[in-house]
Order: sequence, then C-alpha cells, then structure tokens
Amino acid sequence: MSEKARQYILDLFRIVGTDSLLIITQTGQLKRLFCPFKVISKVDIPPLTEGQEYAVMAVKMTLKFEDVFIIEGKAYHVWCFQILD
Repeated sequence: MSEKARQYILDLFRIVGTDSLLIITQTGQLKRLFCPFKVISKVDIPPLTEGQEYAVMAVKMTLKFEDVFIIEGKAYHVWCFQILD
C-alpha cells in the first residue's frame, strides 16, 4: 500500500467510526444514529428475511470502502436495508 493510500485511510478513520452513522432525514436534517439502531431488510439474505426488523450493532467498511452493517455478527451491504429513524 502506498503512503498516500495509507494516509487517506488514517484520515478517513478519524472521521468515521463503527458506533454510528450519519444520515440525512426526509426533512433534510443531518442526524447521527448511534448503534444499535433498527433497520428493515429490503431483500431476503439468508438467514435474514425481507420485511423483518434487525438491530445494527456496528457500521464498518469493506476494503473497497463500501459501508456494511454488522447484524447478528455478520456483515451486510447497507443498500439491503431501510433505516428506521
């Protein structure tokens, strides 16, 4: 890994954490949700079921800088869920 990439990652982790998520509400306000927060699955991803509510215990990032939710000890892409706020 280049020094520039390493520095970028270090800077990024100064801003983001695994215990919360920044969202923009339907009214346009910026809001921080702290874990655990509730989501509803938009798709079936065994063992998770579409339409069921789950608790997000952490928010992490893949090596490709994609956000994932940690639910029941496993990582799932954020686009698979609707956040309840």
